[in-house]
Amino acid sequence: SIDLIEHAAYIDNCVIELTPKEFDLLVYFIQNEGIALSRDNILNAVWNHDYFGDLRTVDTHVKQLRAKLGIFGCYIQTVRGIGYRMRCQDEDLDKS
Repeated sequence: SIDLIEHAAYIDNCVIELTPKEFDLLVYFIQNEGIALSRDNILNAVWNHDYFGDLRTVDTHVKQLRAKLGIFGCYIQTVRGIGYRMRCQDEDLDKS
């Protein structure tokens, strides 16, 4: 679950230590569950339009986020040729 006010993410009531960008990325994925998101869309939404970095920044952060989510990292799916999609198969992941 995520708590937007506390800016915290939890698995089994244990806090997951996320960087601010990893947290924003997780929130963006959860808010857009089931939608294939391009790297460009993710970069614009999470890093804002004024970021002039490489699209691989998204890949790096997704890799780190998956690792921190442990067994739930598989919920972030790679969409070949597009980017990523989150498929929550567990109702415990709260969209609030």
